[in-house]
Amino acid sequence: MTIARDLAREAFAVEERGLDRRSGVAGAVVAVGPLAVGTALGDPAAGFTAALGGLNTALCVPRAGFAARMFWGAIAATGGVAACALALAVNEAPLVPLLGATLAWVGAWAFWRAAGPPGALLGFATAAVFVIMAGLPPLDAPAGRQLLWFAAGAAPGLALMVAARSGPAPAPGFAGAALHALRHGALHDRSLQAHALRLALAVSLGTLIDRAFDLSHGYWIPLTILAILQPGEHATYVRALQRAAGTLGGAAVILAITLVTDARWLLLACAAVCAGALYALDRRSYFWLVVLLTPTVLFMISAVSFEGDEIAVERVGESAVGIAVGLAIGEVAWRLRLRRRESG
Repeated sequence: MTIARDLAREAFAVEERGLDRRSGVAGAVVAVGPLAVGTALGDPAAGFTAALGGLNTALCVPRAGFAARMFWGAIAATGGVAACALALAVNEAPLVPLLGATLAWVGAWAFWRAAGPPGALLGFATAAVFVIMAGLPPLDAPAGRQLLWFAAGAAPGLALMVAARSGPAPAPGFAGAALHALRHGALHDRSLQAHALRLALAVSLGTLIDRAFDLSHGYWIPLTILAILQPGEHATYVRALQRAAGTLGGAAVILAITLVTDARWLLLACAAVCAGALYALDRRSYFWLVVLLTPTVLFMISAVSFEGDEIAVERVGESAVGIAVGLAIGEVAWRLRLRRRESG
């Protein structure tokens, strides 16, 4: 009971109080604005792709000085476009190329964790773009056009969030230090190398489960694994608890609204409210990020293709599978590592 209580206390602790209203307004615009424009023009699928570019890029812009905001945001935008291009290339490919691309992409971006919290968030968001775009049903549009849609959302997402956020100036040479940490982690940090391999294998297994059972939103399984699996055992359990509680809370919100209405513009308004709260509170704790990100994305999906309460139920079920797979793989890896240490 004490361990569970300590995990819960850590999972739901408030890291930073207050409300960042400017970031909230900018986040609502960059995350939902492109979808609203696409809907008004009769092409909600294009709007959703652009909205995904804006949402993920904006998430990676830190509360720091202008140079740091531009540095991390620009890498996020560029990496997101590259992730989208790779995902579109393998979206309809046979299973082996898809799994190979997943292994390589997720594993490579996991090394950004060496550059600290901004790098860890960048690695997650850029890998998440690949997982989502590779898992979505293929659109009836050329890949080049879809890539332009994504970039058209990422660019204003970068500009607006850089303008909205502020913070202390970074230390001189911070960019070089971040790149040096990335290189050192990839070449010399055996613990980080093991984590990158473990994460890439686990996300690939989640993708395999998705394709094997032909799930309508099965990419939520590898996406959940990507979110919870951390280098350490304790941190992974904290993330799993946050993810589970956040997903349940977010699904409850979408369930309550979709049982009442299927009006597209009302769903877009709900998505904008959730997105605004997400960016205004994203540093409060990871729990609040998850609990608000879930309904934001589900409202956006429902505005494109309404599925009623089924989408919330699917989200909970597939997230539960992802948590179970992530914890199981992590547990096996940590037990093997412990056994090697004891035998050595």
